[in-house]
Amino acid sequence: MQDDQTLTSAVGQGFHARGIIKNFFDGSNRLEVLKGIDLEIKPGKMMAIVGTSGTGKTTLLHVLGTLDPPDQGEIYYQGENVLLRDDRGLCRFRNRTIGFVFQFHHLLPEFTAFENTIMPGLIAGRNKEELTERGHELLNKVGLAERITHKVGELSGGEQQRVALARAVIMKPALLLADEPTGNLDPKTGNKVFELIQAMNEDFNLSIIMVTHNHELAGRMDSCLTLADGHLNQE
Repeated sequence: MQDDQTLTSAVGQGFHARGIIKNFFDGSNRLEVLKGIDLEIKPGKMMAIVGTSGTGKTTLLHVLGTLDPPDQGEIYYQGENVLLRDDRGLCRFRNRTIGFVFQFHHLLPEFTAFENTIMPGLIAGRNKEELTERGHELLNKVGLAERITHKVGELSGGEQQRVALARAVIMKPALLLADEPTGNLDPKTGNKVFELIQAMNEDFNLSIIMVTHNHELAGRMDSCLTLADGHLNQE
């Protein structure tokens, strides 16, 4: 058995998934979606995952983000297998270490752009004054300084996704998981959102794994993997 020092060296200081298996069941039928996925992303790198619809890309992101447990496998961050944490510890890890952006923004319609942005920090019990300063900074960074008091329904689709991006990084995560963040936007708006994601990567040394059908955007990232038949392959 590896000691802690050897294990930390083996899996690196970023995120590393090993042997991820995920199955779904339809009655007595088993659908093998992820068949022993190994994946590593180093700090500050951007990785694209492409593949046809229904291959399990969203499932993979949910597992990597600890939203859905794998049937088998391990997920390491800084040498720790985080799946060994209890539910409370896993929630704390997810809230503080991982940011999420989805194709549909999942903003809370009764709140303003600013309130949505700082919500993860409020849930975590962070200092309201510090959250306010960072919330204003991030909304300014994504070009919404004049829209902070607008509610979700008063924002365009692109503006809503920019709020979702600001919300995703309010806790200064180490990893951003983005599931088709430009898929529901027109090409011009989608490109602006992608450029903001790139800026977050550069400014915050943020590791990013993005699922996308847009091969042009995927080609602008540090690496690109294809998910097919339950396996990840280098593009």
